[in-house]
Amino acid sequence: MSDKRSAKIGRDAVGNIIITGDKNKIKAQIDAALKKAASRPASSIDISKELQQIRIILEKVAGEHVKKVGRALDDAADEVKKARPDKDEIGTALGRALEYAKKGGALTDEIEKLLPHVGNAVAWLGSNWHKLIPLVGMVTP
Repeated sequence: MSDKRSAKIGRDAVGNIIITGDKNKIKAQIDAALKKAASRPASSIDISKELQQIRIILEKVAGEHVKKVGRALDDAADEVKKARPDKDEIGTALGRALEYAKKGGALTDEIEKLLPHVGNAVAWLGSNWHKLIPLVGMVTP
């Protein structure tokens, strides 16, 4: 039995996740999180609680980037406390935290715990921030 895997793209892969082999479970989880995020009303989400849960999970896997993850999430939490928080700033900070944690190398180990919280954050941030969910499933080569 061969361990070789391939993916064939018929036209355009921009904005898609291509995962082969054993990563199929991650793709299914990301798809489910995207659907759930799209169906949740923002008013039902406590974004401060979601950011705190994301912090707990990311700090476990961030490795040498744990301080950067913490600073990015501090930026997001500080913005949430404002009378009129800027959702773009919060989304950007959360994206930075996910990217730093991804560099730590073990982000997919916590995907099942992390995806619901990132999905809720995306639902609160709005549809322009759906791009954060796939970051949870991406791994560094």
